[in-house]
Amino acid sequence: MGLKRLLMAAMLPVLIAGPVFAATCLRPEERQAVDAWALNSYLRVIGMQCKIDRTRMINAFQPHSGELSAAANVIQGYFRRAHSGAGQTRFDQYYTNISQDHAMDAIRAGSFFCSDAEVILQQVRALPPGQLAKFSVNQNIIQPIDAPDCGAGAAPQRNAAAPRR
Repeated sequence: MGLKRLLMAAMLPVLIAGPVFAATCLRPEERQAVDAWALNSYLRVIGMQCKIDRTRMINAFQPHSGELSAAANVIQGYFRRAHSGAGQTRFDQYYTNISQDHAMDAIRAGSFFCSDAEVILQQVRALPPGQLAKFSVNQNIIQPIDAPDCGAGAAPQRNAAAPRR
């Protein structure tokens, strides 16, 4: 009888996590938004760590300001969908974590970070609007969201606590 209870107790988290896990998949527009936002965070760390002139940073961001604003809204929507009432808290944690991840990446890279970052900054300035997510993926920019894609045409499942619109 003890072994049966032990096995049941071990399986309980799997049974509970399944529906919650399914609710956190990323829709294509959400995946694109988190990838663009990762580059945004990385560029901000470049600005701080490499002491890049504010005007140069503004010039890099300016052509992409609409894309980044839309990405922020989409990401906040993802966190509301995936985490219901805790969505804002989870978004705030994500924002902090991604910044810390990029700062740690800068520390690990040492003196090479700013020389490499300068090249990335120049490339971002040359990107046409709408290309931040693709560039971020191609550059392998750290992205801490470890959620699966929802799949083409698949509607993501909701958890029971998620508000309906």
